[in-house]
Amino acid sequence: MKTLLLAESHPPTLEHLTGLLSQAGYSVRAVNDPIAALEHFAADNPDVMVLSVDLPRVEGSHVVQLIRGHSQGGRVPIVAIDKGHLGRARGVGSVLDLKVNAYVADPLKPGELVPRLESLVRAAQAVPLSGLASTLSRPAVNSGELKGYPLPGLLHSIHRLRRDGVLVVAHRGLSRRVYFLRGGPVSFDSTVKEDSLPRYLVERKLATPAQAAQVVEALGSGLRIGSALADAGVELVGEELSQLLRDYTRDKLARVLGMREGRYAFYSGDEFTAEVASVDLPPLAQILEGARRTFPLKVMAAALKSNLGEYPVRSPEFGRDLQAMALDTDDIKIAMQVNGRIVLKELLAHGRGELSAAYSLLWFLKLTGGVTFSATPVATGADVLSAAVVPDRIGPRKRKSLPVETAASLREEAVRIITRSYFGSLGLDIAADAEAVERAYHETAMRFHPDTYAEYDISDLKDLLDSVQEKLSASYRVLSVEEKRKAYLQYLFSKLDVGRNTAVVVDAEIALRRGESALKRRDFLSAMHAFEEAVTLNPREPEYYSFLAWATYQGAGGPLVQRAQKAQKVLKKALSLGPYVERLHIIAAIIDTDLGDAPLARKKLLKVLEYNPYSQLAKAALRKVGR
Repeated sequence: MKTLLLAESHPPTLEHLTGLLSQAGYSVRAVNDPIAALEHFAADNPDVMVLSVDLPRVEGSHVVQLIRGHSQGGRVPIVAIDKGHLGRARGVGSVLDLKVNAYVADPLKPGELVPRLESLVRAAQAVPLSGLASTLSRPAVNSGELKGYPLPGLLHSIHRLRRDGVLVVAHRGLSRRVYFLRGGPVSFDSTVKEDSLPRYLVERKLATPAQAAQVVEALGSGLRIGSALADAGVELVGEELSQLLRDYTRDKLARVLGMREGRYAFYSGDEFTAEVASVDLPPLAQILEGARRTFPLKVMAAALKSNLGEYPVRSPEFGRDLQAMALDTDDIKIAMQVNGRIVLKELLAHGRGELSAAYSLLWFLKLTGGVTFSATPVATGADVLSAAVVPDRIGPRKRKSLPVETAASLREEAVRIITRSYFGSLGLDIAADAEAVERAYHETAMRFHPDTYAEYDISDLKDLLDSVQEKLSASYRVLSVEEKRKAYLQYLFSKLDVGRNTAVVVDAEIALRRGESALKRRDFLSAMHAFEEAVTLNPREPEYYSFLAWATYQGAGGPLVQRAQKAQKVLKKALSLGPYVERLHIIAAIIDTDLGDAPLARKKLLKVLEYNPYSQLAKAALRKVGR
């Protein structure tokens, strides 16, 4: 059965088309927003797509444009549908820049949509696929949402079945792929720039940014990684290169395991082998390493909760999997105590190793079948480590004193968290989205959780750490829900003087902050889009126009005079709303200076200083004009 991705923001139309296309023999993935459409495309790899022309844009781009830019986006037929059945079709001109394969003005009109889809699918099937495209053209053997950390179980299943294939995880239109041969991960790639191998080289000071750019270009031309590095002058060959690729794959796989939002899909096949650089990694070890790096301790604790009163014992699977698990010495010491004669609760509390290490190892061994649990003590183990003699009871672990510097740092940071706003307690900007909130909460909560310092005596810090957890939990409860987050922001703005001439509009302030962040990155195009959104949401606020004018002047296309004219047009509108907003006059003066009219610029700046003699911005601009 062919899979079809349907994206339509009008609920009745979405429901009607889902039924219509299902009856036509398609397995329909129906979504109502562009972000979900991007995630489903990257992970589910549909055979054909039906997308509404009036879907909301993502960072200024239609979802079709983003999909076409994806590595698999060129092979999938896309049909754009309009609103003819509602009496407001935009016309074929609305899709000329979208590179769709067909346009249907009224998708509910009998005999229009389904025949068009059938002809496009037949044409696509006539084109033979090879390599990675062939693997990804098959239906996924396993897929779903990333909520609830499903990937460790999937990786264990891939290992047990010794599967070849590609795991695709997607979030917000960005996708990551992990390649498997004989059940083990052998390679990784990603459309996320921060995840790229060239960026990894720069971060580890193995290549310069210029060399990294050359590597990207060489890889894009079809060169293998070794040749691409040689072309860029990066001296990594033989075992050194293999170790780098192992470290890179291990690092990125750990991040994939920790993803909490988006979708995943596993495609079976090994046709990709000629297209990727493969390395050997102990397959199960990556599950434990990734969980330790990215999972909150409470996730692993929850999986063991039902077994706390039972006796864990190593199973025959433990011995068979030792090589695949690649446990280090500390983990082996913990595993030696899993002999069926010590109750799990006592083993976790007083056994060898730190609490987090013990929890994560026992969670991992339960997941992989390396331990079983008995309601009563077991006489002996049955694996390669069963000769170890361990007492039936373990004395309480002696706790060390917390280093003075660590204690002082914890106190200082705890006070900062307790006394700041919900955003400040998590170290976030007001433009942070739900994903950033969740990530910051888990990272900060783990850093201040008493279990993190289980080997130390922290009795004198317990009350303070408890207060931190309460503040972080409250912050998360409010900021993780959009409606609560906006209400909290409205409250903050009502208590603070944010320097606005008009009533504060929360969404506009968030857009403004996104634009300011983009300006700092010198991403002027994104800044322009964000400031335009702020102006649209609150068109009477002159401060927003000042930011928009500056971004326009810096980032609009064309020569200096043309950019200046566009910015001056925005400034004129802003000055009609707020003639005494000093930022507007300063930007106008900077533009005049760049255009060669220093006397006019000086005149404007002196006028600003007349009504605000303490303006540091005006003084700095005046010094520039005077040079």
